[in-house]
Amino acid sequence: MRIVVTGSSGRIGWTVYQNLVNAGHDALGVDIQPARPDVRNSLLVDLTKSGEIYGALGQFRAEAVVHMGAWANSGHVADQDTYRDNTTATFNLFQACADLGITRIVSASSAQVYGFRDYTPEYARINETHPLHPLNCYAESRIAGESAAEYFASNFGLSIASFRFMGVRLPSQIAADIESIKADPASGRWLMWTRTDARDAADACRQAVEVAELETGVYNITGARIVLDADVRDLLGEHFETTVEIRDDQNAVLSPLSCEKARKAFGYEPRYVWTESEYHDA
Repeated sequence: MRIVVTGSSGRIGWTVYQNLVNAGHDALGVDIQPARPDVRNSLLVDLTKSGEIYGALGQFRAEAVVHMGAWANSGHVADQDTYRDNTTATFNLFQACADLGITRIVSASSAQVYGFRDYTPEYARINETHPLHPLNCYAESRIAGESAAEYFASNFGLSIASFRFMGVRLPSQIAADIESIKADPASGRWLMWTRTDARDAADACRQAVEVAELETGVYNITGARIVLDADVRDLLGEHFETTVEIRDDQNAVLSPLSCEKARKAFGYEPRYVWTESEYHDA
């Protein structure tokens, strides 16, 4: 399959690009930043300029898109630029796909939309129907992207999976994160004491592109279990100010963010397990 990966110079986008190529797909990386040396097929594209998007998709004859291109957090640029650029880029891309007949899209959202830095989860495990509490311009832009996906699915027949990624890190970054969380468990609460290996995030993107039928909607994507050797039910009780309802599907070690919807839809199963006492491929 011919697949365009936006944001291919970024942490997730680069890993997605490599995953797709290794799986035998023909991938084109596009980014506003120069390509990494190992992204062999790439174009410089500003996603806020619709003409550049049409040119890249049309020239490559794309069949699907994995859209990771965005300001990946608040604070990189002024807040108004974060919101404007992220929402404009996503709308531009969806419109170009609709016009060019590209119907399969995976689009990055974020678990920041839940706002667990400041808000207590109502229940665990947390599914995609949990209330949202965006705390910054980045989270607001991700919610706008999810809404745009629903609009283009309803009006143009696109299939768009919006991935609420949580705590995605390159393998080389995770051990240091675990050490920080061990030293201060309270610091781990807003990402639910969970980290996601970027290779698992890339697997999810590829699986959603490859599945026979993809249902438009939001999907949680994160690691399988918490990184601490502790009972997450105790952590939820200790580090949030109000009571979290513990549901039957929340055991001692599973990440409080449920990926069951993604598992059922396209077979997502995290393969890389990181904890303070072990690391292994599942």
